[in-house]
Amino acid sequence: MALDVQPIPLGPWQTNALVLQTTNREVTVCDPGMDPAPLIGFLQEHKLQVKQIILTHAHVDHIAGIDAVSANFGDPPLLVHPAEQEWLNRPELNLSSLSGFDVTSRPATGTIVDGQVVPVGSDEATVLHLPGHSPGSIGLYFKASGVLVGGDTLFQGSIGRTDFPTSEPEAMATSLRRLLTLPDETRVYPGHGPSTTIGQERQGNPFLIALK
Repeated sequence: MALDVQPIPLGPWQTNALVLQTTNREVTVCDPGMDPAPLIGFLQEHKLQVKQIILTHAHVDHIAGIDAVSANFGDPPLLVHPAEQEWLNRPELNLSSLSGFDVTSRPATGTIVDGQVVPVGSDEATVLHLPGHSPGSIGLYFKASGVLVGGDTLFQGSIGRTDFPTSEPEAMATSLRRLLTLPDETRVYPGHGPSTTIGQERQGNPFLIALK
């Protein structure tokens, strides 16, 4: 089957947990965020097997559900960019301490870096390192399927925040320019909000227009 992407908004910031499926039962979960009961319920209802968890970055609203999902699905491999590997156990870095509560998770079992090819069922994604919102932000580009899992870099009509202590506005501009090299028809699934396309954002996103 072709790559299917199922966004499941979680928690107070409506962070998109993404279920990526190319086979009947095996899935990859990206960003199991806060209050993950709807995600777990979806996976159990459809009798899906979680083969791996991939983080687009390690902010609290993207990692808070890791342990609950892991406990329900046999502790699958957990992958994150090395720049944020230690954030999983550092509340001051994953920003949970700024929210008034400390969140930690089990350690990552591996790291993913720019240019690495990650199998996802019968498809594969190329890792794009997209720093700016955070130093270890990544995207997963499924060239054959025309899909980008983009994290908090590019949103419909907006971009990810760059005012956090570990954000870098100049790096964000470079990452956005990199995304503009992708084909216009590329379907973008962001960390928050509805999906969009590179072409739609190229034409109408004020932050991308300002880069030109």
